[in-house]
Amino acid sequence: MIRGIFFDNVKLSYGCTEPVAVGLSVAVGKDYLKGELRKIEIVMDRNTYKNGLEVGIPGTHMHGFEIAALLAYLVGRSDFGLEVFKDVTSDMVSKAYELKDIVSVKHESDVRLHIRTLLYGDNEVLVEITDSHDHVSKVVVDGQEIFNTQSSVNFKKDVVKGITLNEIFEYVENPDNDVLEVVREAIEHNLQISSIGLETEGNFGKVIDGVPGFVAAGVDQRMNGALLPVMTVAGSGNQGISCVVPVKLIADKINASQEKIEKAVLMSILVTIYVKAYTGTLTPICGAGSIASAGATSGITYLYGGDIEQIKSAINNLLATLFGMTCDGAKRSCALKASIGTQMAINASKLALSNTNIPCGNGFTAKDVEETIRRIEILTNSLKRFDEDVIDFIGHC
Repeated sequence: MIRGIFFDNVKLSYGCTEPVAVGLSVAVGKDYLKGELRKIEIVMDRNTYKNGLEVGIPGTHMHGFEIAALLAYLVGRSDFGLEVFKDVTSDMVSKAYELKDIVSVKHESDVRLHIRTLLYGDNEVLVEITDSHDHVSKVVVDGQEIFNTQSSVNFKKDVVKGITLNEIFEYVENPDNDVLEVVREAIEHNLQISSIGLETEGNFGKVIDGVPGFVAAGVDQRMNGALLPVMTVAGSGNQGISCVVPVKLIADKINASQEKIEKAVLMSILVTIYVKAYTGTLTPICGAGSIASAGATSGITYLYGGDIEQIKSAINNLLATLFGMTCDGAKRSCALKASIGTQMAINASKLALSNTNIPCGNGFTAKDVEETIRRIEILTNSLKRFDEDVIDFIGHC
């Protein structure tokens, strides 16, 4: 079961996953479109809209769903999945910009991830993506339904919620080989973008010390539109960077074995997926700054030889401190939130390793970390008005 959860939630992507999902819907629609493209109409849920407004599109110095949609039409392929932008070139960027007026983008108050894309040529093609960024759930051509697999998000969330942290810890000690292969790939890609970020003039990570600066560098590079692959975790590349990179860097610092590194990074990934199942894929809570950092602190504590109870305490310490850091869309300042989360992940681990746990009843913190996580689900739902209001401010000085 945990192997399946891992592969459902760990995937390679070029660029922020919200514009990528829009791009994928267009690439799928292109497979069914006849004649010359005349118009694209896109309607999406408010959280997808929020996350895609100000984030850089891979291979460009621009942002906006319009450019994302047209680049996917020009160079994307449906079989690329979340890698739909990997063939972007400067020539195609210029061409996409010239065509941007044929794309219209709107949002609605749907609380789940839901994108409806209509392409008009000599026929009309509707493509819907629901629940996860690469789940194409419906295709309709000239009113005729080609397929419909409406879905599964609640089922998949319930599967994740059906496991326990103890089961995650047990799996980490005896993981499947194909899972570890992906863990190694995640380390390679997510470290690479962070390293490149640190060499890029103006990158936020260059002025932040230590491990937090390294994490910030990768997130900033990604948010700025770098055409580089990142291993996403629970639907987010920023979460992927934030839960993989700090664990690997600290492992290197203490000369951990390769086996210990891979298991610690796997721990971090699985804990991130677990907590994210309670907050939801797209939420008013910052995934990189608070959720992935809960994963990172579990991996760091594992590296230092912490036992199960200390790992749970580290997660509890982290969530009790950083839950409430809001998500006001994907953009460069996500790097700074990720750096804060990384520093707290280190501190939460130190506290746990000294057998210090934030006491039960301090705020929403419970004695049992899994009860703390369940309370976070309730609190996340209470913050949904934030998502409605913050859209009015994004992009407006």
